[in-house]
Amino acid sequence: MSRGDADPSPPDPLASGLPDGPAGAHAPLSGEGSLASMPALALLATGAAVVNALVYRLVLPLLVSQKVTLPAVLLWCAPFSLNLTAAAGLVALGVSVVDLTRARWLADMSRRLLIAFLTCIVLSTLVFATFLPAGRVNPQQVLVAAGALHTLNIQLAITIFRALSSLACRTTLGLLAASSVFPLASLLLSNLPSTQGMPLDGSASLHGLGELAFLLVPLAAAFVVVPWGDTQAERNARRAGAVAVAVMALAFAAAARLPHEVYGHLLYSSLRLEWALERASIGYVVPVSLAVGAATSALVSRDRRHRQGGAGLWLWLAGGYNPLTPARILMTALAAMLLCRAVLTLGQLRGASTPPAS
Repeated sequence: MSRGDADPSPPDPLASGLPDGPAGAHAPLSGEGSLASMPALALLATGAAVVNALVYRLVLPLLVSQKVTLPAVLLWCAPFSLNLTAAAGLVALGVSVVDLTRARWLADMSRRLLIAFLTCIVLSTLVFATFLPAGRVNPQQVLVAAGALHTLNIQLAITIFRALSSLACRTTLGLLAASSVFPLASLLLSNLPSTQGMPLDGSASLHGLGELAFLLVPLAAAFVVVPWGDTQAERNARRAGAVAVAVMALAFAAAARLPHEVYGHLLYSSLRLEWALERASIGYVVPVSLAVGAATSALVSRDRRHRQGGAGLWLWLAGGYNPLTPARILMTALAAMLLCRAVLTLGQLRGASTPPAS
């Protein structure tokens, strides 16, 4: 419900004097209002990010590989959609972290302030990259932002994990945290002075495990954010997801006819997946197609909680694995924030509707 609607749910336990802190068992359904709805401009940021991914990372490189004259409208659309993503994403992520910081029942103050601080690092890097002259953001600043992103995702997942008991919700959050733990460890191994000169096998293995966790996050989230009810609207949402899966599978089949170098470039530039690119790139078809189907099904749902999860999944794919540019770091940060908000509110709704054991 919106913030101005009447609240028919039970009274907030905080009003009865429950202590501030990590009280997952006392999470107030009446306090979900701001967390259950998508923050301002989040949907606009999602749409712009998906358009930018399609145009800049897929269509334009494909036309260049075929030596086709690039249409002026696509050359204009790519930077415009990127700037729109940055502007809308800044607002959406800022509103999201304010909502989360104000949720006193979710975690203690120190953890909420840590999440806010890490978000500020991500936002500041994007502000510098967007509004300062070109070249003012150096690679070291981007690496710091990437480390802050992974730490933020881990903290978010742990915080929401403690507030829920659903297996599907906890599995999603655990995979989300793992998709940041492994690349963060790989990043540290690759850049710390004390690890210079060490064999790269360990770093490559960590990278591969992170890729696996990244691909499994949407599949686990599908059991939470996809509407599985029996109403006509929920069945239509699942049909839309099935159509999206079929379309994505056909797109992979068409891409497989391209030269291997072009196919590999498109796959890496769009999702930053590379661990199995040379050995079993066909293995990416199933998880990516199912992820697109889950994102589509959730986004077209009539329930705001499911829509928030769908937007998070689309941004998760648009940001790609282990992003290392300011814009993609923002996409992944906003994706994790929206997914955690959706998992939290849907998990609480499941817990409230589950009858107590006799």
